[in-house]
Amino acid sequence: MSRRNASRRKNNAAGKPAWVWFVLGNFVGGFVVFMVFLNGLKEDGASAPGQHETPARQAEEESDSPRFDFYTLLQENEVDVPPPKNPEPARHNTRKDEPGSRPAAAATGSGDQELVYILQAASFRDPAEAEKLRAKLTLANLEVQVEKATDSRGTWHRVLIGPYSNRSRMARARSTLAQHELMPLVLKRPAN
Repeated sequence: MSRRNASRRKNNAAGKPAWVWFVLGNFVGGFVVFMVFLNGLKEDGASAPGQHETPARQAEEESDSPRFDFYTLLQENEVDVPPPKNPEPARHNTRKDEPGSRPAAAATGSGDQELVYILQAASFRDPAEAEKLRAKLTLANLEVQVEKATDSRGTWHRVLIGPYSNRSRMARARSTLAQHELMPLVLKRPAN
């Protein structure tokens, strides 16, 4: 045991204890940070606030209330929109000489009487799924039909409910579809 203690004493005598190195490192590191901080203050001091600013600007910065610039920015970025070239709302162009056009009375304002409401419950690519939904909605006492439609994306099978001539009957059908967790699309079509 005496050998072990003797070797420890030799190591401690030859080198400095660890706490000395720790304290010395902290002092050197603190001095470096202090010098960097002073250098930063000198650079900021060259353009210190208040030396070249107007008194109004200083008072504005010193106030504790928040400053909102977007009120003035929005007014500066305002864009004038020209009036539309065609002031009338867009309508379907129907002429008397075109086949399948509606009478003139329908275009003047009594168009709601000649339109029927159809609800599109869903659309499927697979006709079997459309038929399954049609059967389910027929059991719910709705007038259901499946319509085949083709567009650029392919063939779709629409499940349509109706036609309904007034909005109250359509609203009842919509509530029935809501009970079946369906959000229908309301379509207006001319009465045939």
